[in-house]
Amino acid sequence: MTQEPILLPDNLEDTTEQAIAATHQAIADGANRVIADLRFPELKVMPIAYEFAASFNQRYGKAWQAIFSDAGAAALAKREWADLDVSVRGVNEGRRAIREEDQAFLVIEPTSVEVELVEKLAQLAGDRPFVMLNPRLENSEVGLGLAARQMRDRFLSTFETAYYIKPLELGALWRCYPQTWQVWQQTEEGMQSMAEVAQRPSSEDIDRLFKQKTGKQSGSFLGRLQQFLSALAR
Repeated sequence: MTQEPILLPDNLEDTTEQAIAATHQAIADGANRVIADLRFPELKVMPIAYEFAASFNQRYGKAWQAIFSDAGAAALAKREWADLDVSVRGVNEGRRAIREEDQAFLVIEPTSVEVELVEKLAQLAGDRPFVMLNPRLENSEVGLGLAARQMRDRFLSTFETAYYIKPLELGALWRCYPQTWQVWQQTEEGMQSMAEVAQRPSSEDIDRLFKQKTGKQSGSFLGRLQQFLSALAR
């Protein structure tokens, strides 16, 4: 039976549900290092992380760890996730964050500062599912040496991006496992799929696609695009 195609979401609730489903599907298909990345400006990750944590509870019970890079966020999760009874650790806790009895790990919003620590945790996790939610490992290019960038890129290359969504000036870049990467265009009729590619397209690739499809950029769609972004942020 042919599987119904998954469509670009138009609100944050559907986006979160898609991201969770895509993550668990990738794990079920054998991926043990997985990324789910929602690239919305000013997005508060904690409500998204809560839904991910609830889904991990359903699948793994108490045999998993939530791992934060920020001590404040970890403390907040301990308070706000009391109903989930989740074990919360920091990226700097090493083996204490990767217990033998744990079946999976969810790392919430790690930054470029913690690349080395997160990589060590992933190594300790072995072949157990290790998920990064909204990683920000690419944020700090300034002051990051060539060797550090190469280490980061090598580490990221070991992950399957199960879910990715990023608004563009005239559309969106989206990937929802098991589907391929898709570039969507904002038109007068709404968002429409413009291209599908096997690998994540670069900024230059996306620019070429839009130029081929639309010619010069126009501001006529910006009002509708703002409505789309506002709906996703709700």
